[in-house]
Amino acid sequence: MKEKMYWKSGFYDTPIEGGVEISTEYWQELLEEQSSGKEIKENADGYPVLVEHEYTIDEQKEMKIAEINAYDKSDAVNSFTLAGKQIWLDKDTRVGLVNSIGVEKEAGRTLTTLWYDAEKYTIPVDTALQMLNRLELYALDCYNVTQSHIAAVRSLSDAGQVEAYSYKTGYPEQLNFVL
Repeated sequence: MKEKMYWKSGFYDTPIEGGVEISTEYWQELLEEQSSGKEIKENADGYPVLVEHEYTIDEQKEMKIAEINAYDKSDAVNSFTLAGKQIWLDKDTRVGLVNSIGVEKEAGRTLTTLWYDAEKYTIPVDTALQMLNRLELYALDCYNVTQSHIAAVRSLSDAGQVEAYSYKTGYPEQLNFVL
């Protein structure tokens, strides 16, 4: 392995005009730290040094929006309790159940069976439809809160405000259905 490396806005293994000589140990250290998120910049003497990445306000906003979207998909938002068990039904499942249970109701059935995580729930048809309606409204309200948080973050012009923005507020209370 070479004992020396060279730097001039990048690494070279042979001398380059205007470049500075560095040890291979320092070169490896720079690369290791770069892979953990630090940036390699030049100091006033043209020597490579490690610095923390300074995020632009747009990068900070995108990271905060990613946090908001992750929170929106988490159990803190996407869940409700049915007979003491925390569960969630995505939009397609909710729509499918409303359609299927509506067909059962038209056919004169009074009970429906819902399955979740290999557990069977027998529920009166009208109760199941009411639960699904409340769940759909809950999901819509959560969506509106999430989108309002995203809009608020996008409108911020100060990095400190973006960092301090609290997005876990304003969500409706999770539903609890007792059978």
